[in-house]
Amino acid sequence: MDAIIQTFQLTKKYKDETIIKPLDFSLKKGEICALIGKNGAGKSTFFKILAGQQMPSSGEIQLFGKSGKEIETAKRRMAFMVETPAFFPDFTAVQNLEYFRIQRGIVDKKRMYEVLEIVGLAHEKKKRFNDYSMGMKQRLGIALCLLSSPDCLVLDEPINGLDVEGIMEIRKLLRKLNQENQITILISSHILTELDLLATRFVFIKNGVIVDDLSRELLEEKSRKQILLTVDDSAKTVQLLERAYADIQFKVLPNQEITIQNYVERSGEINRLLVENGVMVKEFSIKVMNLEEYFLGLVEEDTHD
Repeated sequence: MDAIIQTFQLTKKYKDETIIKPLDFSLKKGEICALIGKNGAGKSTFFKILAGQQMPSSGEIQLFGKSGKEIETAKRRMAFMVETPAFFPDFTAVQNLEYFRIQRGIVDKKRMYEVLEIVGLAHEKKKRFNDYSMGMKQRLGIALCLLSSPDCLVLDEPINGLDVEGIMEIRKLLRKLNQENQITILISSHILTELDLLATRFVFIKNGVIVDDLSRELLEEKSRKQILLTVDDSAKTVQLLERAYADIQFKVLPNQEITIQNYVERSGEINRLLVENGVMVKEFSIKVMNLEEYFLGLVEEDTHD
């Protein structure tokens, strides 16, 4: 598979603080890759470095296998929506795109109408940008990205502030661009349930470090099942579990709840162990984790391994 973006030991420091620690990352052709992390994890900084809005402190970036002076040419095959684009409020969609088309030296005038058709704004001929809904504004932002016919889109929080309908429209649009137009997508969002519905790969970043990198299949396998316990004495339960299973992975939650991430196939045995040792098990169930829970398990500090 061809790598579209590759970084080698990429870092970013501000004064004494290292925002991005030596980062090796690659984005392969055809992927919809979700970059997931809390605020301040380094996502936006990473996107700004890729877009050329910030310079890395050290390390190397390759785009489509090109680096150094050749990277600017390769960057023309990319489109970035890292901050909300500044459109003219009194212009229509066509007027706005016409301005950017001329500014960017895109000769083909037809392309404006094609991209408005792709993002579902072709019928909004007279409406001024100011009167657009948030979802329409984001779709025009994506239309602007598509103006130069890129092979790869890098989108930072494209569904931020959208209502349910707007979110659904953007999801459908991105899926269509990926499947029908073969556009590779790198995306971040706080709305993990949406990324779960969209992405083919999930990269988790914490304090500027990639802590996990999973395909959809692997994520589904890893997050498939866990045991959920409610007991009368979580401290005693933890002792019993650690004594019986050396490599048990669990998390203690409030209200005497415990989740166990492995040994799911030995759930009956675990239940018996607790009951025979005087722990009152109020609830014992096996639940499927979603992306959000998997993410929290990775980034919270109090996970036991």
